[in-house]
Amino acid sequence: MDIKARICRRRVEILVSKLRSQSYEIDRLEAENSELRQSNNVLQGEVGRLKRAQRTNVQDLAHVAAWLVSLTNAKGVALDSTTLDILNRRGWNPSKRRSSSSRL
Repeated sequence: MDIKARICRRRVEILVSKLRSQSYEIDRLEAENSELRQSNNVLQGEVGRLKRAQRTNVQDLAHVAAWLVSLTNAKGVALDSTTLDILNRRGWNPSKRRSSSSRL
């Protein structure tokens, strides 16, 4: 075999080897991508669950706060400054009467 043919054959062997390595790498990346997508779906589900739980917690706390303000108004008892600060931070001034659509 002449030198040009050997060089050409060696070049083909190198390219085939590179192609095989790239194929393995593509397979590995596809598997990793699939795992990451599954993990992402699980995390998105968890975020949705946490958002729903947080929304429920906020609604529950708003209900309790409204009940507390109503009770203190009915009994003529002043709220402590910490509770007033919390309610004011939430945009509810307990000294003003508002409709039930007030937000905390």
